Amino acid sequence: MIGKNTFLGMELFSDEIENAFIFHIPHACTEIPDQFMSDFMDADVVEEEIELLTDFATDKIFDIGELSKLIFPYSRIFCDVERLDDKDEVMYKYGRGFYYTKTDSGELLRNNVNGNKGLIHKDYYQHHHKKLTGLVHKKLGESGFALIVDCHSFSDLPFKSDIEQGLQRPDFCIGTDYFHTPEWLTKMVRGFLLQQGYSVEINYPYKGTIVPLEFYQKNDQVHSIMIEVNRKLYMKGNHVIPEKVEKLNEMFSNLFLVGEVSGNARSENHDGKGDMNQD
Repeated sequence: MIGKNTFLGMELFSDEIENAFIFHIPHACTEIPDQFMSDFMDADVVEEEIELLTDFATDKIFDIGELSKLIFPYSRIFCDVERLDDKDEVMYKYGRGFYYTKTDSGELLRNNVNGNKGLIHKDYYQHHHKKLTGLVHKKLGESGFALIVDCHSFSDLPFKSDIEQGLQRPDFCIGTDYFHTPEWLTKMVRGFLLQQGYSVEINYPYKGTIVPLEFYQKNDQVHSIMIEVNRKLYMKGNHVIPEKVEKLNEMFSNLFLVGEVSGNARSENHDGKGDMNQD
């Protein structure tokens, strides 16, 4: 069955469109493997960092029909699979590369600062990226292209370790890459969110989007876009509000599932509000 997919803006078999998606959800979980708990300084400190840094409920917000998703099943304070390797990661100098050694406030997080780092890199970090790379290969083979949606949430107040400390934070942040995020993709997601009445910024307060290194700046059929949800939209303090999670899930289902987008969300003619100056 051929149908118009308003998100991609082109006629394709609906299953080809939907088969291309990969929802990457790296920071939704809170577990730390038991054998590594002794690496950490204090259980209370660990709990505080998990509450602060977890992208709670993003695995539910971005659970879109039968579309493919890859969820990292452990806490980011144990292994942050969104970070680059240390030599290329800007947060490494703050003790917050893939292997966190410092808390958000700069205090020591791990007793065993480097003891298990190599093991965690091999068995957890690299393993996750191999799975993501393999999934992209699968989508390229099936659909001729892959479309990664990098799924996150963020605090309405900056973390102490955040590079951007501005207090005027939008409802949604869209992260892009000049090579892997086509302009139509950014316009479509931004336009859809604006028409729902939300504020949107591009690459603020966070920027970029994940692409496996094998394809990075090499294969322009690997598309990627990051969507960050302000936690104030579905949380009150540290508590998730299920009804608001359900509302966000329904909204994103309307965006990404073929034939689900309402007519009002299809226009690409917007007034330009919400963009940041990227000069």
